Amino acid sequence: MEKKVLDFIGKENLITPKDTIICAVSGGVDSVCLLHILHSLKYSLVLAHVNHHKRKESQEEELSMQRLAKSLNIPFELLDYYDEHKDNFQAMAHHARYSFFKALAKKYNTSIIATAHHLNDQAETILMRLIGGSNLYGYAGISIKKQEEGFTFVRPLLCVSKEEIYAYAKKKNLTFFEDSSNASDAYLRNRIRKNILPLFAQENESYLTKIQEFSILAKQSFHFIRNQSINYLDKLNNIIEVSSFRDMDIALQKDILCLLFERYELEKNNDIITSCLRLIQNNQNKTISLKENYFFYVTYGKAYIEKENQIDLFEKALDLNKPVQIHDQYLLYFSKKNPQNNAKYLKLCYNDLKLPFIVRNKKEGDFIKMSYGNKKVARIMIDEKIPVKQRNQIPIILNRDEEILWVYGLAKSKAVINQKDLGDIYLVCEEMTYDK
Repeated sequence: MEKKVLDFIGKENLITPKDTIICAVSGGVDSVCLLHILHSLKYSLVLAHVNHHKRKESQEEELSMQRLAKSLNIPFELLDYYDEHKDNFQAMAHHARYSFFKALAKKYNTSIIATAHHLNDQAETILMRLIGGSNLYGYAGISIKKQEEGFTFVRPLLCVSKEEIYAYAKKKNLTFFEDSSNASDAYLRNRIRKNILPLFAQENESYLTKIQEFSILAKQSFHFIRNQSINYLDKLNNIIEVSSFRDMDIALQKDILCLLFERYELEKNNDIITSCLRLIQNNQNKTISLKENYFFYVTYGKAYIEKENQIDLFEKALDLNKPVQIHDQYLLYFSKKNPQNNAKYLKLCYNDLKLPFIVRNKKEGDFIKMSYGNKKVARIMIDEKIPVKQRNQIPIILNRDEEILWVYGLAKSKAVINQKDLGDIYLVCEEMTYDK
């Protein structure tokens, strides 16, 4: 079996002769065989063992792995893992293991980490993901080689079956341990192994090879699509142009959205991706609330994800001698002189002022009296194509009678316009800028 694994390593360019390999060894038959095969092929190895302290055999397994490392004259590294997370133990333990392997790779100045996944693991994983749901990459199962944070995870046994591994262990008279939980029907993987895969074997003795061929083809297809997605989002700085996006193939559309979610480290599933697609297809100026205060926006021909900064609602009084500052963004004040800078202003009649004025965010139902009749403030902002996330930042100025005089930068009331020729005082609004 050594030659079969060596040929596979060469074909997939998994390891070079100069590499040091962090070999994850649980003590089970798969990982023990992997270690012996790599050692027989003269690779430089480090035996990395994790003791989860979940079974009474754990201590015996640890001591056995120490003895194995010593007999092969290779370093032994141990992670003693204690965790009381009953509901999420598997995920937490997985994270701890892989963090341990990465730390060892740094310690031994290597990037190569080898795990003992084999063809039966591949078949079980693919069926589990088909049952539970995934994307094209997930349905492809376990990667033969995977880059992650500068580390390379390799699976040299993804060319052999469990049956071949047992045969090798018997031939070499290897000592290994069986995990009793592997026989429990409480786990989906075990039920697939015991009840479903034997049916595949009845139909085709080469089913493991065929499933691996599917995995490789699915991975290749995914990477072809993913490269196009990367180019698209990189070119547009993680913004989707609705017009070009809607002409794309649906597979590429879905992957662009998946990649966008991944770049913001947001959870994704088929329902949320479908909802985002529907908004883009309809080109609706709407928003989908995501987790962690992120939102998916479709607005005026663009779609993107952005974290919503909590905007403090503001409502402040403005009098003749009381300037008002809004969020370090706007400064409002009265002046007897026409402003000489680029500030926007209202020209008002001093005798008609109804002070104090109020400066606040827009509110539902706000309207302003225009020369042609009343118009809702929300409609003004929509017509002016103000993005949803910016609408609450625009100052609304009202007089003492709560009559809206000015939607800053967008609309002045009929009363204000009628005072223009009679005006003798200015209400100025400066947009504040700072040197960087």
